[in-house]
Amino acid sequence: MSKVLYGKPVADNLDSKSKTIFEEYLYKNDKSPVLTAITVGDNPASLLYVSVKEKKAEQLGVQFNWIKLNETTSENELQDTISNHSESSQGMIIQLPLPNHLNIEKVIDLIPSEIDVDGLTTFNLGQLYSENLNIIPATSLAILELLAHYEIETEDKNIVIAGRSRLVTSPLSKILSSKKYNGNVTVIHSKTSNPKEFISKADIFISAVGKSKIFDKSYFKEGSYVIDVGISIVEGKSYGDVDTTDLNNYLIGRSPYPGGIGPITVSGLYSNLAKLIS
Repeated sequence: MSKVLYGKPVADNLDSKSKTIFEEYLYKNDKSPVLTAITVGDNPASLLYVSVKEKKAEQLGVQFNWIKLNETTSENELQDTISNHSESSQGMIIQLPLPNHLNIEKVIDLIPSEIDVDGLTTFNLGQLYSENLNIIPATSLAILELLAHYEIETEDKNIVIAGRSRLVTSPLSKILSSKKYNGNVTVIHSKTSNPKEFISKADIFISAVGKSKIFDKSYFKEGSYVIDVGISIVEGKSYGDVDTTDLNNYLIGRSPYPGGIGPITVSGLYSNLAKLIS
């Protein structure tokens, strides 16, 4: 029977550590740390994600400042909003995706690096290339925490990551190939002509594509690990990237969808906030 790599125990462990730091901050400063979240427009998925983060803030004792801007907000207006709230915030996020008229790179870099809890500014991503793994983007951190919790070995293992996002692939491919993890990392994407050729050799396969059930048993190496990070909405229902049919006695372990990486990602965000204030 394949081991199901549930995210809840990993998230609970992170939350326990973060809450202790937030309580210490409250005791020393007579106020709770503030996390400011900015949304631009009314993307349903974005609003859902931020509402989950807001609920977690209440559980951990963090003041959550949600700023909702309209779809037509300009870059200058967004810059003013960030400037107006930076000094009063211990952490700040801008929920992606953004409307097409906004340049994601420029907008993310408007956040001061010292309150960038998502770890997505050019400065914080660049820190990862100096082997400084302090602030890691939350989804990448979630995957690393899952690997650690379930004691999944990465050294000299073939690790294949599908997708090429700023949130997952870019930081994770660098980190897993670093001296701390020593993985043999391959990144595949939409222009990879034969993805099965790579995935079938993977000891650990991480999918962050966001297309419903595009990878089934035929892609995977027997006795491997499969970590599903992708989320897609089809006819009002959400799905992961992996079709789990007949995988139970084929893999060593797999993260479920839902209940796998998702819960850890939210906790990872607050773990980053705890690092920033400690």
